Amino acid sequence: MAALIALGLSTQALALNPPPASRSERERSPAHSEQESLVAIEVMTGLSSQTSHRGDMFPIRLVEPVEVDGKQVLAAGALGVGEVIEAKPARGGGAPGILTLGLRYLEVGGRQIPLRLADPTMKGRDQMAGDLKTAERNVFISPIRTLPLNLITVFREGGEVALASGTRTAAYLTWQDGVAPVAAPSDARALVVFFRPAALSWRAIGCTVSEDGRKVSSLGSGRWFAASVSPGTHTFRATGETRDELRIDLAAGQVAYVACRMRMSALIARPTLMPASKSEYGAQKLKMMDDDDMGLAEAGALRGEGVMALPMALRP
Repeated sequence: MAALIALGLSTQALALNPPPASRSERERSPAHSEQESLVAIEVMTGLSSQTSHRGDMFPIRLVEPVEVDGKQVLAAGALGVGEVIEAKPARGGGAPGILTLGLRYLEVGGRQIPLRLADPTMKGRDQMAGDLKTAERNVFISPIRTLPLNLITVFREGGEVALASGTRTAAYLTWQDGVAPVAAPSDARALVVFFRPAALSWRAIGCTVSEDGRKVSSLGSGRWFAASVSPGTHTFRATGETRDELRIDLAAGQVAYVACRMRMSALIARPTLMPASKSEYGAQKLKMMDDDDMGLAEAGALRGEGVMALPMALRP
C-alpha cells in the first residue's frame, strides 16, 4: 500500500522528468520571469511523512545540464541540499500524512545557487473526506443508534506519503545575465489564504489561527480569511479543543492555501491545519470572516479593503 501511495503521489504531486517551460508560458506567469529555468532535481534518499522530521536535510542532484541563451551554465550532477519543512504522519480521524519539502541550493565551485521547488507539498489519502457526509448523517439522524458506527468511520487513519530514493521533481532557478543571482532581501509579501469548509458537525467548535502567540484570525465554519506575511518559513497554530501546527515555506509573491478541518477527538473535535490547493478553496461556498473576529493588523490578517487592494495576481 505504501508503495502504491508513493507511486500515485510521485506522479500527481511531482513532475517527473518535467519539460522545460516555454518562453510564452513564463511571460504569462507574474511569478516567473523569462530568465527563470525549470530544471529536474533528483532526491538522493528516501523520505516519508512517517519517518522524516522538520529540519531534516537531504542530498539532491541536478539531473540535466542547465543552459542560458544556448550556453551551459550548470553541468548535470551538481550536488545540493534540501530540507524537510513539514512532516506529519497520518493520524486518527482520517487525517493524511503531510510532507513538505524545500530545495535550498545547488553547490557549484563553492557557490550556493538557490532553488525553489515547483510543487513542495504532498499529502496522503484523506480517509475522512469521502466519509464526511455519511458520518454527519449518522450523527444527526440517530446519534444513539449509529454512534458506534460513526466512531469507527471517523477514527480510521489516513494514508502516508513515501518518496523513494531517486524520485525526480521540478524546481526553479532564476538567472541574471547568465549567472545565478545572490539572494537579496525583498519587500514583496506572500499571501496565505485560510479557509474552513462548511459542515453540519462541529459548527460551534472554533478554529483560531495564530503565529508566534499572536492571533491572526478566528475561522468559523464556511469562512475564509487571508494573511499577508513576509517571505520565509512560518509556523501557524490552530487552537480549538486541541492544538495543531503547520509549517510552510513561502516565496515572495506566492499565494498558499491552508484548510482547517475539524476531526473527531477523545472529547468533541480537534482542528487540523492542512495544505490545500486553489481548486479546493474555489470549490467551497465561503464567506470572508468579519473584521471583529480578526487579530491585530500586525499579525497579517487582511480586512476586506486590504484584500481588494492586493494586485490581481495575489487575490484569492
